[in-house]
This record gives sequence, structure tokens and C-alpha cells, in this order.
Amino acid sequence: MQNQEPLGCSKDHQEIIDKLTKIARTDAEVLITGPSGVGKELFARFVHANSHRNPWPFIPVNCGTLTGELMENELFGHIAGAFTGARPSCDGLVCAAESGTLFLDEVDTLSITCQVKLLRFLQDKQYRRLGENRLRQANVRIIAATNTDLETAVEQNLFRKDLFFRLRVAPVQIPALHHRMEDLSLLIDNFTEKSASSYGLSKISFSDGALERMQNYSWPGNIRELENCVNFLTCLQLGRPVEANDLPLLNGVKTATETFDTNKSETSSFNSAKSNLITYFEQQYLTNALKRTNGNVSAAARLSEKDRRAFLELLHKHAINPAHYRNGAPASKDEFHQKKDIS
Repeated sequence: MQNQEPLGCSKDHQEIIDKLTKIARTDAEVLITGPSGVGKELFARFVHANSHRNPWPFIPVNCGTLTGELMENELFGHIAGAFTGARPSCDGLVCAAESGTLFLDEVDTLSITCQVKLLRFLQDKQYRRLGENRLRQANVRIIAATNTDLETAVEQNLFRKDLFFRLRVAPVQIPALHHRMEDLSLLIDNFTEKSASSYGLSKISFSDGALERMQNYSWPGNIRELENCVNFLTCLQLGRPVEANDLPLLNGVKTATETFDTNKSETSSFNSAKSNLITYFEQQYLTNALKRTNGNVSAAARLSEKDRRAFLELLHKHAINPAHYRNGAPASKDEFHQKKDIS
């Protein structure tokens, strides 16, 4: 499935596929952003599979494992004797990806020192193996991915601005699963087929109650959590349709509509109902502000007439990633004043 088109039927998904198909025809650097578990590597493989580089390797790199000289050794390789134990000579991942695609996952985890080295390589695609004088020319496409808001990381001096713009030639945002629930049924069907085939077991089915619970669940682990859920239930082989109480979902994880239920509030204590209402209001207000400012945190804070730090604290409290709402250039300052009412 690695080189197949990522599954989905929602409007958001189709727009992403259309954009990636066009980007794949070029050699532009791609920056794929989105929360953990949405399948960023699968979308990167889709770009590679639909490009002229398809016959050559797709090499994934977990940037979280790259530090200092280890980064240079992993990416660029070394010659014999370059350092203690460096025998024999070894080509790095850049060489392994020659003519193909180098996928830099979790690029936000690179130290500032490693960011400088990566930037230097990206500028002209030239490098040296450790201990070698000869300059080598690489022919690779770079696709990077992150689950953090790099724009905010740049503002906080945690990520180099020049590297950010070097990687962000073609930015693509993959939304969380709960933002495209129209895709859920298709994904469930695919994972039940895949899981049964992988384990050599019978395909499972779900009761209406279980499907309704899955539709109302917020899936904080996104598509990865959904696939793991199906795999677990396949292994159980219950011999009957899966019921809602069979689902291995996280306790206390609810959608905004579940968080505040007017019917339940009538039977709840005053403080409990009030707390639920405040949570619901804050979630709705924050997401609305981010939508109106295209995910620009500073602009959303101004729109809300709140201190930026306090606004960020609220985003963290409700696990809201502003990058999910960034679909182009931020709205102008005039637009903010025109849209000051939160409906």
C-alpha cells in the first residue's frame, strides 16, 4: 500500500491529492505538516510515486535520531579512517537516495547545528563524506514533514527562518482525522480488509452502535490510532459484530459536541454543566478565530483581544494546532477588524 494513493473521499482529501499530483510533476521541495498519525509519510510516498523520480529510491530519515557528527555520517557517509571505527568507507542516505527522494521526517527535531548543515546542503545539493576532500553533487528531491507549527518555532528561535523558507517551497497541510470524518467509513473498510489479510484471520464487522461511537470519537491518534484499533479487534476474533463497548478507545477523549450536551447538562451539577459549557465555548471560539485568520496565532490573538501568550496557553489546553487552519496567506489587518464578532 505504500505507493498507492492515500485513501479518502472528503473534499479536503481530494484537494490535497490534486495539489500533490501537481507538485509531484516538479522537483520543488515539499513541506508536509499535520498532527502525528495522519499519514504524512504516505503522502510523501504518493508525491514520489507520481514523479519522474519514481523508478529510483524513496529514502525516509527520522531526523530525531540525527545529532552532530552522527547527522553528517548518516546523511553523507564517511571514508575509512574518518573517525575511530570508521572502516570501511560507507555511503550515506543522500547517496542511497540518488535520483530519488529523501524524506526528512520530524524535521523540527533537528538541533540548530544540524539545521545549519542541512541548510548548507539544500542550497546547492553538494556535500562531502566525512574525512573526504572531494565535493559530491547530489541529485535528490527533498520532502520534509513535521507535526509542529514551524512558523511558531521560528518566532521562538527554535527553528531557522532561512531553513523554514528553503523547505517550504510547496507547503501541504494534512488535517486531523476528526476534521474529515467523511473518510472514516472508507478507512475502516480498508483497514478491516488489510488486517484480516495480514493476520490470516476473518474480516471483522461493526454494529451500528460501534460505528456511531467511532463517528463521534475525536481520534486524537488520527489514522494510526484507527488502524491500530482495527488490528486489535481483528486479533480478538469475537465471532460477532464489534459493539461500542468493545472499542479500545481512550477514556475521556470527546469531541466538542460530546463535551457540551444540553440534555445531559440538565441532569448534571451546576458546576459540572458550567465547566462543560466553558470548555465548549473556548473550543468553538478558538477554532473560529484561527479559521478567520488562516491559522495566524498573532492575528487570532489580536482578533480575540487577548495577550498572545494567553491565547497560546488556551490552544495548548485544548490541544488545538493552529497549523490545521493555515490554508494560505494570513488575512489582512483590515479583515480582522471587520470580523471582530464571533458567531
